Amino acid sequence: MIELKGGLILGKSSPKKEVSFIYEKGEINYIDYSSFYIYKFLKLKDIALDKGEFFVDNIKIYPTEDEEKTLFFLAVNSIIKVDLCFVVDKKDKKEKVQFVQEQLLELKNFPVNTENDKNLKIAAIFDKIAAISPSYLLVDLNDEANGTSIELMNQLNKYKDVLTIVVLSQKPKVVKEEKPIVEDEEIEVIDLEIGEERPMLYESDYRDSKDENLVVYGLKKNGFFKALGETLKTNIMVFLAFIIPAIGVIAFSLLSPLYAKTSNAILLIPFIITIIVCFGLYMLMTYKCANFGSYKSKEENRKRIIFFIINCVTTAIGYGLGFLIYFLFKKFDVDIKGMPGNNVGIILSIVMSVVLVTANLYIYPVIHPLINRIKRNR
Repeated sequence: MIELKGGLILGKSSPKKEVSFIYEKGEINYIDYSSFYIYKFLKLKDIALDKGEFFVDNIKIYPTEDEEKTLFFLAVNSIIKVDLCFVVDKKDKKEKVQFVQEQLLELKNFPVNTENDKNLKIAAIFDKIAAISPSYLLVDLNDEANGTSIELMNQLNKYKDVLTIVVLSQKPKVVKEEKPIVEDEEIEVIDLEIGEERPMLYESDYRDSKDENLVVYGLKKNGFFKALGETLKTNIMVFLAFIIPAIGVIAFSLLSPLYAKTSNAILLIPFIITIIVCFGLYMLMTYKCANFGSYKSKEENRKRIIFFIINCVTTAIGYGLGFLIYFLFKKFDVDIKGMPGNNVGIILSIVMSVVLVTANLYIYPVIHPLINRIKRNR
């Protein structure tokens, strides 16, 4: 059973109104394509639920009531494509994922040479799905593999009393081609190819219902320092991008107090504008990259620590380059050349650098709820 009571789903394709629904066993629950946002929500692709209550198998998922339970998804991509959602105890999640994977991989050697072979394999897939008993099953008839399969519909009807089945209806055909509804973010799921070899899946190959982070972390059964190195290697350009605004903030924070004492004090205006723009850019980048989840999650805390360490290094590089620019100005600009000391500038630059490197601890938790509130009130 799936139930949403008075939910306000935030997303580009979602209406700004409360939505309620109940999907149960006993029938195939169809979602009209005009309500595509509901299907995305059930896939946790449109997960910003701002209000309401969401239940799966009578367990309250939102607002979180049972800290011991969690959701995970598994995508079965074979001659048909379906998504399975499971509600499990957090302590048993890894074992459950491995068990489900092993059960479905038993079908990889099924022949698919003839139409009859394909139908037998689809039937075998559903036999396995029924045996592993997901909380609910999602089917998108807009996928070419699903939309043309008669056997898929036969199996859905066969198991509608055993499984909670939700099906997204086909998009109405129109003469003028319309762009599909797409979101910026995508949920990461276990992508299980039945019939093909696939490496083992680890905990970082799936996740709970959190916003997708732009930074990819190398946590797959790696020690901390190896994960740190792989994360830096994978996202080197992302972290290097933080250096540029850091240089702007630091360099002009150092220079501004000196130029305030000269006849060219008018230069403070572009200096201050540069500081504000660079500071805002740094905070925006932090917001996009540091959207971590609960402090109770060991994996999210590892990500938080890795991001903080690498960001400290890149910001320190930005500080060093900003200080170099300051040194060159002080050495060659006649207006400030030879000026004694700059305690105000140095203290200001240190304070700003501390604000920058700690931004990942507060910018997302503060700004994200504010944006949701603004969206809700629009």
